Amino acid sequence: MFRLIGSIIVSCALLPVIVTADSNTDYSHLREKGRSESRSGQFAAAAVSLNSALRALGRSDYPQRAETLAALGDVYIGLDELSKADRVYRESLALYEKLDDKFQTALVLRDLGAVYSLQRRDDEALRVLQRALKLTKSNHDARLEVEVLNVIGVVYYRQRNYNRAESFLKQALDVTSGPGIPADPGELLNNLGNVYQAQHKYAEAESLLKRALTYVESGMGTSHPELIYTLSSLGGLYTATGRYADAEAQYQRALSILEASQSDFDTRIARLLHSLARTYVKAGKKPEADATLARAAAIARRNLSQHTDMASIIDDYAALLKNQGNSKEAEELRAEARRARVAADLVANVSGDIPVD
Repeated sequence: MFRLIGSIIVSCALLPVIVTADSNTDYSHLREKGRSESRSGQFAAAAVSLNSALRALGRSDYPQRAETLAALGDVYIGLDELSKADRVYRESLALYEKLDDKFQTALVLRDLGAVYSLQRRDDEALRVLQRALKLTKSNHDARLEVEVLNVIGVVYYRQRNYNRAESFLKQALDVTSGPGIPADPGELLNNLGNVYQAQHKYAEAESLLKRALTYVESGMGTSHPELIYTLSSLGGLYTATGRYADAEAQYQRALSILEASQSDFDTRIARLLHSLARTYVKAGKKPEADATLARAAAIARRNLSQHTDMASIIDDYAALLKNQGNSKEAEELRAEARRARVAADLVANVSGDIPVD
């Protein structure tokens, strides 16, 4: 898995605390509570707190409302509720543009680019990210430049343009090496490790992913949900190189972190189970593979509208059912997956364009 969420959640620290003397006390308390919950990975609780903070605000409190909407978008990404993230980021962007705040505009454009990348809306992602990069460079903000370059690198990876992905991620790492840049390289190392894995540079990939894991553990502890991105990446690497027991250990550790949070991370759990099932298949453990894929599919069916990968899980499970002789149930599942994809396309088509400078 790629780490996009890391820079977004951490970016809460970039947002200024804009509270006027007559600001509502309830709003201030709820906003800080939500930010704290977000930093600790309690995204469902953070969504409740930040929505409550928005209700405590007046509609004309543009700076506070824009800031809180952006923080809420970060939380929705953490929950894989991408359409909600898209909506609140757009609301935040409109307010920051009214305020003519170029730095915060660039920040939210970066966040929208991350959402579009997760939704596989690559052209839109690159368009808003290039606008964010232009604003960032004009404001000479190296830390935000790193984060924008990182997301651009991920978009190119998802287009399988590995050379361009590597180029942008290395540019970002070069910027972090500059004096006075308080950037965490863990996310960049994780993403560059994934690029090297795709290029079959397994030794280089493993070295970078292990370094990334060390950075995340030292910064956030050994049980933060942010760890699952690198653990999953290592699981994929070990599967690709035939180290199936090591791969299973990474996936199981990631699952134990997320499952401790109950229902906050259903879609991430489904994706991890899907990857673990593939590892079991390659390891020749068919019963374990079938049972794990069934678990993933049960979660995916409950969350088809939440993440684009859920439909792929359903398709794989439908293929399993067909092979087992359950053709009718398999076709019903495929129909559900098709409807989910059509609905996702409709959302993307009606969302509207972000203007380009």
